[in-house]
Amino acid sequence: MTSSMGKMIQRIKIIESAKNELESVKGVCKVISLDTIDIGKIKKLERLDEQIGCKTIGRKYNVGIRRVLCSDVVLSFMVNKEYDWPLNTIKLFHKGKMIGEDTQDQTIINKFNECNDSFVMGNIIFYDKEALRKSDIDDPIYMIVTEQPCPQLEPILGIYGTVIGIPSSYTHDYLQLKIGSDQKQMLGSFLVGFNIDKRASAPFSIDDNQIDMNIKDRKCQLPL
Repeated sequence: MTSSMGKMIQRIKIIESAKNELESVKGVCKVISLDTIDIGKIKKLERLDEQIGCKTIGRKYNVGIRRVLCSDVVLSFMVNKEYDWPLNTIKLFHKGKMIGEDTQDQTIINKFNECNDSFVMGNIIFYDKEALRKSDIDDPIYMIVTEQPCPQLEPILGIYGTVIGIPSSYTHDYLQLKIGSDQKQMLGSFLVGFNIDKRASAPFSIDDNQIDMNIKDRKCQLPL
């Protein structure tokens, strides 16, 4: 057996182990591998989502998805209502200062609803209402969608840099079409990325006037 063949077999075993671990998580109803064609299409959809941005608030940067899409391996898993959904996944920044975030705690939402200095929109709390008023197209608020850990995959030998990203609605729709069955119970989707060597993932940056990938400094470029 050649060295390259051995590495390929080992890679397949690692990926299958990762998929089995994810499938064992409560609420996960489907796990699929994404190939280079899928990843290319998803990158375009995520670029579109970030370029359109969040019209209500300002610019959007999906940090988790940026990291996932530059990993050696990218999987997707679909979840139902039994899944333990991640909390506090959105941070809002203006002039380098965090001015808001999301929460599922209704007590906290009610508390800030009564404050004159804050503003509540759904489950998103703006701690600084004045920053929201002062922001504009030239000085926008940035919505950062955070990356999530994936502790289920971290113990697997040969896997490094695991990360979960929350995809846009465009990508979710694409994944549902790709799966093509049992969609009624699938309420959400996630992407998980990991490396099969120790090199760090390099998130891609998105510019309004640039469509091609632009890797910079092996870090997530956030213009804060």
